[in-house]
Amino acid sequence: MSGFYTIGALSILCLLCEQCTRLPQAHDHGISSIVNSRIAKEAYWNQGCYANECVSHAMQRLIQQELTAEAAVQIALLNNPRIQEIFEEIGIAQADLVEAGLFSNPAFDLIFRLPEKKELVTNIEYTITSSFIDLFLIPLRLKVAKAELERITLRVTHEILDLAFEVEHTFYELQAAQLNLKYIRSIVELTSIHSQLTSRQQMVGNVNALDFQQIQARYLEAKLESARIQNEIIRLSEKLQRLLGFCGDIHWKVSENLPELDYQGLSIACLESVAFRERLDLRAARFAVLRLSRRLGIKQWWVYTQGRIGIGGEREPDGTNVLGPAFTGEIPLFNYGQADRMRLHAELRQARDHLDVLEIQVLSEVREAHKLLMNNLEIINDYRAQILPLQSEIVASAEELYNVMGLGIDRLLENKRQEFQAYSNYVLSLRDYWMARVQLDRALGGKLHLVLSNCGSEGVCECNMP
Repeated sequence: MSGFYTIGALSILCLLCEQCTRLPQAHDHGISSIVNSRIAKEAYWNQGCYANECVSHAMQRLIQQELTAEAAVQIALLNNPRIQEIFEEIGIAQADLVEAGLFSNPAFDLIFRLPEKKELVTNIEYTITSSFIDLFLIPLRLKVAKAELERITLRVTHEILDLAFEVEHTFYELQAAQLNLKYIRSIVELTSIHSQLTSRQQMVGNVNALDFQQIQARYLEAKLESARIQNEIIRLSEKLQRLLGFCGDIHWKVSENLPELDYQGLSIACLESVAFRERLDLRAARFAVLRLSRRLGIKQWWVYTQGRIGIGGEREPDGTNVLGPAFTGEIPLFNYGQADRMRLHAELRQARDHLDVLEIQVLSEVREAHKLLMNNLEIINDYRAQILPLQSEIVASAEELYNVMGLGIDRLLENKRQEFQAYSNYVLSLRDYWMARVQLDRALGGKLHLVLSNCGSEGVCECNMP
C-alpha cells in the first residue's frame, strides 16, 4: 500500500512538472505590428534566426541610398542595439508570466535516527509535500503577470517609437543646419568682398573709419556664425550616428531639401482626445494601476500560512512502516501581510498620481506642439508671400540702379547680403516647423495621418484629415 501511494504521488508530480516547464515560443507580443501601424516602419527583435540575413540585406540597401528622414528612422530601428535592449524586456516579462503559472517545487524531508540497540533497525522518517496555496495563488499571479506583460509591451513600444521620433528630430535639425550653412557661407563671401572693397576705399579716403569698422564687424560675425553652425553640424552628425547604431565615422549623403509642409491645423479637442486614447505610455500607466490592484489579492493573510500537503512515512525501529498524509504550514501570528499591503496601497496611490501627472503632461504636449506648428506656419507663409519676394525685388532694383551708376557696389552687396540672411532665417523657420511637427507626432503616439486613420476606422475620432 505504501508503494502504491508513493508511486501515485510521484506520477502526479512528474505530470505537473512536465506541464509547467514547457516554455512558450518567444515572440514580440505584437510590438512590430503596432510600430508599423503608427510610423509605417519595421522593428525587428533579433533572436539569432534566419531572418537576420534579410535584415542585413535591407540595411545594406538603405545605407547605399541618399539618407532621408524616413530611411534614417528605418536604419535606426534595424541597427541600433538599443532597440534590441528594449525588446529583451518582453522576454523578461514573458519569463515572469511563465513563472507565475508554475507550482512551487515539492519539499522533501528525510530524517535518520540510529538506534542504541544493535537488534533494532535505523529509524527513518520522510515527508514529501507541495504547496496547496498555489492552487489559489496561481490564477491571481497569472492575472498580475498578464497585466505586467501588457504594461511592459506598451512601455517597450513607446520607447521604440520615442527613439524613432528622436532620430527624425535630429535628422531635420542636421538637414536644416547643412542647408543654413550654405547661405551663411554666401554671406561670408559677400561680406569678405565688401570688406576688401571698403579697405581699398579707406586707403584713398573715400570711406570713413566708422563705415569701415561696421563692415569689418559684419564680416567677422558672419565667419563666427559659419563656425558655430559647423560645430552644430558636427554635434548633430555624431548624435545621428549614435542613434543609427554606427560606431564608425560614416559619411552620409543627406538629402538637401526639407520636405513640404503637411499640417494645416486640426481642432485641439480632437488632437487631445486622440492622444488621450493612443499614447502608449498612458496605456502603460493604466496597466500599472491595474497590476498593483491585482497584487493586493495575493497579499492576504492566508498566503502567509505557507500551507503544504503531501505524504509522510516512517520506518519504526522494529522494522514496521507507516504511511499517511502530511501537512505543514506557518501560523500567521506576527506577519500576516500587513506591511506588504501597506506598501502596495502606497504604490497604488503613487501609480494613480503618476497617471494623473502623465495625463496632464500629454495634453499639454499636444497643445504646445499644435500652437507652435500654427505659429511657425504663419511665419513661413509670411516669408514665402512677402519677405522673400520683397528681398528679391530689392536686389533686382539695386542691380538696375547699379547698372546705370545710380547705386554703389557697397549698397548692392549689402542688399544681396540681406537677401541671403532672409533665406537663412527662412530655413530656421522651416527647421522649427519640422521640430514641432515631430513633437506633435510624438505627443499623439504615432504619425498624425496614421493615428487619425486608425481612430477613424474604429469610429473614435471625426477629425478632418490634413
